[in-house]
Amino acid sequence: MKKDLVLGGLVLLSLWLISGIQAVKRFQDVRFHGKQSNDQGHHSQIRGWSPDRNTWDEQLYPAWKAGDARWENCWRGGKVEALLTSDSPALIGSNITFAVTLRFPRCQKENDDGDIVYDRKCRNDSFSYQDQYVYNWTKWVDDCNEGNCTFINKFPDGRPFPPHPDWRRRNFVYIFQTLDQFYSLTGRSSAVLSINTTNITAGTQMMEVSVYRRDHRRHYPVAKASAMYIVTEQIPLYVNISQKNDRNSSDKIFIKDSPITFDVKLHDPSHYLAKAAVSFNWTFGDGSGSFVSNNPLSSHTYTLLGNFSLNLTVKAAIPGPCKPVTPTTFIPTTYTSSTTTAPVTSNSTGNSTDLPFTETAFVTTEGSNVTTAPTTETTTHIQTTPAAGCFIDRYGYYKANIRIVDGIVEVNIVEMTNVSPSEAQKSSIDFVVACQGSIPTDACTIISDSTCTIPQNEVCDEVVTTDECLVTLRRAFTGPGTYCVNITLGDDASLALASTLVSVSEVGTPVPVKEILIYLGLVAVIIVAVGVLLSK
Repeated sequence: MKKDLVLGGLVLLSLWLISGIQAVKRFQDVRFHGKQSNDQGHHSQIRGWSPDRNTWDEQLYPAWKAGDARWENCWRGGKVEALLTSDSPALIGSNITFAVTLRFPRCQKENDDGDIVYDRKCRNDSFSYQDQYVYNWTKWVDDCNEGNCTFINKFPDGRPFPPHPDWRRRNFVYIFQTLDQFYSLTGRSSAVLSINTTNITAGTQMMEVSVYRRDHRRHYPVAKASAMYIVTEQIPLYVNISQKNDRNSSDKIFIKDSPITFDVKLHDPSHYLAKAAVSFNWTFGDGSGSFVSNNPLSSHTYTLLGNFSLNLTVKAAIPGPCKPVTPTTFIPTTYTSSTTTAPVTSNSTGNSTDLPFTETAFVTTEGSNVTTAPTTETTTHIQTTPAAGCFIDRYGYYKANIRIVDGIVEVNIVEMTNVSPSEAQKSSIDFVVACQGSIPTDACTIISDSTCTIPQNEVCDEVVTTDECLVTLRRAFTGPGTYCVNITLGDDASLALASTLVSVSEVGTPVPVKEILIYLGLVAVIIVAVGVLLSK
């Protein structure tokens, strides 16, 4: 009987211990979306972060899952949304920055003191502002003594809030979670967090953030958000391809015999590559070979028609700490000749050096000094630290397929003629436009004021196909005056522009403004000369 009681007591004690263990909540238990599949396995420690196996104080920080009805009443006057963004993708070794911004319900905003108030300028006829404040944390300051407040100042794992000059205005608690680790901080209606990616595995990861509003005895959840971010071993980059007279650069169709500009943009918001030696190696796919430069801006002219594949390899040599060098001793070699053989060295560190030479030490042991026997040498090669600095090499790649076609290369206005009043009701001019390259399919004219800043009229016409690139366009003007005329000829792939200033009169031939200015200049010279003679 006594034995049964003892066994029963042990069973009850075991059940109590198990239930107690299960009752302990940890950071990994309060994820909004649960454990992610890509989080399985061991992850390296992120500097300054803590493992999510740490206990979570649910009495101080209630944890609600998605769909819990308590989310509906966690904030006065509506719901708060948290917008989580990052400057992903990030190259391994660089920093990635996350930003959280809180969006309050309509007609609510944060004031300079960090309190949430109603916006008096916001019209909301269905609600009367009986109180200025939604949440007034400033009044709690009277209950504080040099930062030691009556309400609890600690994170869910028990760590105290860090001291901060504007701690009175930091009324939100942000808890970030990723890769089985967490980081907590206090802030206002927005928060920014940067982490280094050296110990983060390359790939797509998930970042979650939980936002709590501070209260006297406990802190209440108001919003949660999550976002994917990417850590990569390849340099993130973007290439902007442009060409003069190209109609649409996004269609990857460009014009023959006209330079194409390639502008490489490296995505490096944390300036990790600021001190790196970066080179750009282009192959344009037309048999012209490779082009290597340290300038992200380059150009190339295709002289053949057809489809081409261009490739870019970006290399960045990033200064970094050298790995420890392990001395490597080779098997002694005996030489029966006095001739010295160049040493063979080995570098087992994986470091990249800008000057790949190494120092070698020779240890020599001589045999008996007998004239009838050759002198023997035993040589040991010892690897020492590279003399030059060490680098981490990272690469980025870009590939694109482009098409080269004939296009309109140049447009010139070769003749302008007034149209007689019998042929046109308004003052009109015939423009004869010549072009080089392909035959245009459409023509557009924009007529503006004399400063070319205020458009007055725009006319577009289809161009009748001919064997010669010579187009006549009749354009009407509202009345006498000086006008800026822009004429654009285009086809499916290209667009070329010609501009001129014209002076339109009631009758007579249109005179370019350049000639008008010359005439006015001559008149001014004559007036000055007459004035000098009269003064004498």
